[in-house]
Amino acid sequence: MPYIILLVLAIVFTACTTKYDNTNTVPRELIDYPQSFEPYSDSYTSSKTYDTLAFEKQYFKPWHYTQAPYTLKEILWPYHSYTKGVIYGATLKPISKSWFNHIKVESNFKDFDTLHSFGLTRFFGHLRNFPTDKPLFRDPHQAGEGFPFDYNQNSGIHANEPLYLSHYSLKGDWIYVFTSYASGWLHVRNIQAIDEKQRKLWENSQHIYITVDNVPLYNKQLHYLNDARIGMMLPLISEDTTHYHTILANNFTSTSLLKTYASLNPMVFNKRNLTTIGDELIDQDYGWGGVFEDRDCSSMLRDFFIPFGIWLPRNSYQQSKIGKVISLEGLSDNEKIQKIMTEGVAFETLLYKRG
Repeated sequence: MPYIILLVLAIVFTACTTKYDNTNTVPRELIDYPQSFEPYSDSYTSSKTYDTLAFEKQYFKPWHYTQAPYTLKEILWPYHSYTKGVIYGATLKPISKSWFNHIKVESNFKDFDTLHSFGLTRFFGHLRNFPTDKPLFRDPHQAGEGFPFDYNQNSGIHANEPLYLSHYSLKGDWIYVFTSYASGWLHVRNIQAIDEKQRKLWENSQHIYITVDNVPLYNKQLHYLNDARIGMMLPLISEDTTHYHTILANNFTSTSLLKTYASLNPMVFNKRNLTTIGDELIDQDYGWGGVFEDRDCSSMLRDFFIPFGIWLPRNSYQQSKIGKVISLEGLSDNEKIQKIMTEGVAFETLLYKRG
């Protein structure tokens, strides 16, 4: 059954558009709107559960690919998009065409889709459009361009996420990978290889869904391992009265977390749980493409719904195509407002505007 997704939350969350008072440097919404989630969820009276199997089928999709899900021509889009016009580097000086030529050689596309293997992310990582940590900017003198809008950043990716591995860069320090929602270059050091037996154990276990953001995880010797973040799902190994016991992809190390920090199986979609997750995310910094381990608009929405077992694609355009789509094309502004008011459901309707 398709999801009917989701929401007018963009009005609450998004840092993409902000109105400012002419006489004050404080954003108007910080003055006019409550900076907690409960006033928005207060009117939500439904209580729903979503199809766990449907969510997990999407989540583990990379482990069931028999070949790369996109062609070489399709994944070359950054070379068409970011080699036109002037592109600036970290020093805010234009990048030469020879640099892109070098990067294309380093990308080693002759070996595209030759690995045919699977893995997990060991820690939070960055899917890059080109196999380098160096940033790429449009004209930094233009509004909305320059730092931190790094066009080499395709997406952040949580620890412990399933991967399909395509091929190594020429030097061997990057691997081109596919997740269930994005693709790009990932550092080799962030990839944990996984065999068929381990995949089946990981996929067929019960799972715990993180409900509190940035919870530190430790091994038995109390050495720091990683942070648990909303948007992550981990296999349940065992539990006691206070803790869930799980493993992390980083060398398959055992760890535990308090039951108050996670949910065994997806949460019920109701007012209390909406407020719990919303309050964890509402006051966080914006991070274009996941830079600095922060969230942008569409990844905020994606992570918000994962604890409820609702899978969304990565970017806003793709998200607008999921579920029942109601077009507003050709309507006047007043007609659009009326249609949104009559057919939109709070927290279950995504309102998409191009750009």
